[in-house]
Amino acid sequence: MTNVPIHVVDKIERHHKPIINQIRHKIGQPIQVSQNSGYRSKDWELSHGRSGTSEHTFTGLGAVDYTCANMELLLQELRSSDYKRICYYPDQKFIHCDHKGDRYHEFEVDEDGKWQYKGERK
Repeated sequence: MTNVPIHVVDKIERHHKPIINQIRHKIGQPIQVSQNSGYRSKDWELSHGRSGTSEHTFTGLGAVDYTCANMELLLQELRSSDYKRICYYPDQKFIHCDHKGDRYHEFEVDEDGKWQYKGERK
């Protein structure tokens, strides 16, 4: 997608970049947004058989999927970040991060692609 609505860019600037930039400086490694991540319109979600309610639609604060060379170190740092939910996709080598909810939770995706609850963080 080449056209990202300005409100999405604003949310990325305010709610995602400060968190990941702090982690990037701390671990001293590049962190990339996964190729399968970022903004997806509700129409795109629906046309791909999804519910249309993904955090990636940015109806809330949005979601970003991160990857880097040292996934374990990135996961360790994200566990103590301000993201409310993190979900590790070990086979795809990315970590989904969003602000949904009122507590800090961690998940890991299973081989069927379903989120498995790992526990509360912080």
